Formats: sequence, structure tokens, C-alpha cells
Amino acid sequence: MNRWVLIGTVAILLVFAGVATTFVLPLSVDSTGGPFELGQSESYVSSGKISTDEVGLLIAHEATVLADDDAHLTFEYENRTVEQFYDDGTVYTKYEGHVDDEEWMASTEPTDVEEVYFGEHEDRFVRITTENGTVDSSSSHMLFVRMETRHLLSVPAYERVNEQGDRTGYAPSSTWTKMESGTMRATPESGELSVDTETGVLREASLRYQLTEASSYGKYLLRPGNTTTVNVQYEYDPDPSVDEIETPAWVEQCVENDHCEF
Repeated sequence: MNRWVLIGTVAILLVFAGVATTFVLPLSVDSTGGPFELGQSESYVSSGKISTDEVGLLIAHEATVLADDDAHLTFEYENRTVEQFYDDGTVYTKYEGHVDDEEWMASTEPTDVEEVYFGEHEDRFVRITTENGTVDSSSSHMLFVRMETRHLLSVPAYERVNEQGDRTGYAPSSTWTKMESGTMRATPESGELSVDTETGVLREASLRYQLTEASSYGKYLLRPGNTTTVNVQYEYDPDPSVDEIETPAWVEQCVENDHCEF
């Protein structure tokens, strides 16, 4: 066989072997963890929202915490809202949602609470309870916010893009990640993280990225699996300018005056 023909044949075989490898071999998975920590100061103001284009809202929150027993937190799920007011060791909680979700709401609360009010209004219900507790010991909803925020923001890879004052900015970049459903490709569409340069605490995040199921790069290119678009918004201020938390109207009406109006 002509020497050049042989070389060409081998080259073609190597190309086909490379393509086959691309389609067959599993991908190496990066594990970045994210260039940030979530703050855990005794007092803070925080807000955020996590959603997907396909499912909708996962959870949104607003939190003002001046001390472990002096706080006001609101958590919004799809068709459900949980509001908590902490005052001197007592937790006042208002659950509001669709009547079909009453069992779900009951399953999320401790068993030793005292029910102060329950009422149905057309297709919605309102339930108010009291219990002893603090933000750290009783707010499973805030724990869920922190877990999901950390997890979903840690999926993409990040590149340091700027540093201004006491903040460092990071831009997301594409990477492979391992999820419960298998290997996925994370592809950012927009967003940036703003991190405290000295402490590494995340101060702001606005991120939108796609997660696509794929076991190899070739399958990702030609036969991608299901795609989910994730949206994460988050803000955190460890030095709030708030001096006092106002008692919510529903606490004054339903708990202090036993006169609920909804």
C-alpha cells in the first residue's frame, strides 16, 4: 500500500475514533462550589427569588433579622405564603394558601404549636399559630432558602471579572455538573455575583442559566435531553440600617386583640 495512502487511512480512522469517543465516553464533571459563602451574621436583611421557566416559582423570601428573637420573615411559594414574626422568644406564624394545600401547610410546622386562628375565605385559607422559638431553631423555611440558594448558585463555574471597593465580581461560565438525575451541562445566559472581597460573603446575585441533560459532549450537541432554565436572585446585607421591626397588622388583630380581618 502506498505510504501516503496508509497515513491518510490511519488519520481518518483516528478522526472517527475521536468522534466515537466524543459520543460514547462519559464527561468529566467539574466541582466548583462557587467563589462565595452565605452570610450568617446575627443581624441582617435579605431578599431573593428562585424560579424556573418551566415550573415557575420555587421560593421567594424577604427577611429582616435584628436578633435571634427579633425578626420578620416572609416566604412565598407557588400559591402559598408563610409569614413569621419573632418577638421575645415567641414565634407568630401566618400560613395562607389554597384550600387544597392545607395538609401541606400543616406538615411543614412543628407539632407543639398553638392555633390562634383558622378561617377559609372562598378558595383560600388563613391559619395563625404561636410557639416558642428563635430564628435559628425554628425557621425551616429560611434553611430551605439557604440550601437552595447555595446549591443553585454553585452549579456554574465562575471567572473573576472585576474588583471595585470592597466588592469582587464574578461572571458565570459553562461547565458540566452532576445532579441527582445525571450529568448535566450548565450554560449561563446572564448574571453576575458580587462578593465581599475581605470575607467572601455573597452580597448580591442575579443569575440565569440552562441545565441540559447529557451523558457525553456529542449527545449534548446532537441529542440533548431535557432543559431547565434556572433563575436566582439574592441580596444580603449584614449591616442593616433598620433599628426596630414593626409588628405586623395580623399579629395585632388576631393575637393581641382576637379580632381577625381577612
